[in-house]
Amino acid sequence: MDQQRTVTFDPAEHPPMERQFMLSQLVVPRPIAMVSTRSPTGVANIAPMSYYLPITGDPMLLGITMGLRETGELKDTYNNAMASGDFVVNVTTEVFRDRIETVAMEAPSDVDEYELAGWTPVPATKVKSPAIGEALACLECEVRKVVDLGTPGKIFSEVHLVIAEVVWVTYDAAICDPDGRIDPLLLGPIGRLGLRTYLRTVDDGAYFLARTPWSEFIDNPKEP
Repeated sequence: MDQQRTVTFDPAEHPPMERQFMLSQLVVPRPIAMVSTRSPTGVANIAPMSYYLPITGDPMLLGITMGLRETGELKDTYNNAMASGDFVVNVTTEVFRDRIETVAMEAPSDVDEYELAGWTPVPATKVKSPAIGEALACLECEVRKVVDLGTPGKIFSEVHLVIAEVVWVTYDAAICDPDGRIDPLLLGPIGRLGLRTYLRTVDDGAYFLARTPWSEFIDNPKEP
């Protein structure tokens, strides 16, 4: 890094919105959880969430942070997941490419976002929330813990870290290699960059790097 061109950022000197912006611009690329839920009144909701990560395999946990709407109210996804105790993570791939921002809109709570996006709701196997029929892979999740963070009612501050256990996985055989393992290039996931910029993993957008075990590397060191 050229020290003459260095720009610094002290979080203590910036409001929450600018801190959020900085994280979103630099913690990239991020996977996108296309989260589907259903409200207590039966309205289906879909929301893309990129503050999302796997946690551990035993138990099989993942985490999603859910913030506030622009109005300062809780998001429908959070309300629905708390009411039902579950949600479905539909892996965001090329089949969702043109509708990510459509379902990201803060539509009124009574709007069925399956209809908005032109996608098909299908029953999940173990949870009450519906999955997206067009998805190539779905993770059915049950809420295990919620960690409240930030200042309540303050946009870009109040968030809920929702930790959920994956209780069922369904995926299309078309994304598997000849040995039956999921091939990331056949899956074709889409990642989130900063602002409204997304990253595709098709058309030579992804590349593979071999990993050498340390025991082999120290016996035969080479330039990285």
